[in-house]
Amino acid sequence: SEAAGILLFDSEAQLLAAMTNKEGEDLAEPLPKDWDLAKLQTLDVKLYGMKISPPCCKIRFLLNYYNVPFTEIDGKKPNSDYTKIPVLDIADRQINDSYIIVKNLSPILQGRPLTEQEIEIENLSTVGIMLALEKATASSCGTLCRCAGLMGGGLGCVLRCAACCIACCVGPGMMKDKNLKSFAEYSQILKQHLGGKAFFGGSEPSVTDASLYGLIAPFDMASAPCVDELLGDHSSPLRTWFDTMASKAAGVKVL
Repeated sequence: SEAAGILLFDSEAQLLAAMTNKEGEDLAEPLPKDWDLAKLQTLDVKLYGMKISPPCCKIRFLLNYYNVPFTEIDGKKPNSDYTKIPVLDIADRQINDSYIIVKNLSPILQGRPLTEQEIEIENLSTVGIMLALEKATASSCGTLCRCAGLMGGGLGCVLRCAACCIACCVGPGMMKDKNLKSFAEYSQILKQHLGGKAFFGGSEPSVTDASLYGLIAPFDMASAPCVDELLGDHSSPLRTWFDTMASKAAGVKVL
């Protein structure tokens, strides 16, 4: 009957909603194979996060770069078993963790999944480079104050007031269990992946380029010295890549 059909649909939707992934865990049920960029642009997309959270900036930029309309909601997703950010809702599907979000959006946004090399870059940027940038930022009073300016509002005022205390007492002790590499090491790895190409995706930017740029950009906007340590000076191919991406992404919202 029609009523039974509605009940079945609701049950399937509720089941999919309940099958949320943990951090670093892929989706138990892949996104529909018939979803392409045109389809995604018609769906109800919601991003739960915070303005200057690096992984949220990455997903925000990625969606904007590919012209995907979405609603941004400040904070964690209410009534969700996943209590971190970002969380991306697409129709009745929930995807947690920026790494998993990028991995699952790739076939939709660019028509193909990430290659093994691109997965390596995405993983490196998420559990290595991003954490190193966060630690360096949290250890710099000046950078934290500039982040406060980007944040604005009451929370920005609180961050500005606490910046020196955070830089002295919190930042230096962060990520001690993460076995992070130096920025010189991360830079060398990225240069090896980039090779002689203009972009990590080849002659044109790929999802990997957009994801990595969206991650680094907020730190660059805060004039964080660690960005220069990572990208190098204007003779560095990484700096050339970043500047070219900035030109390609002119007007695309990061924050």
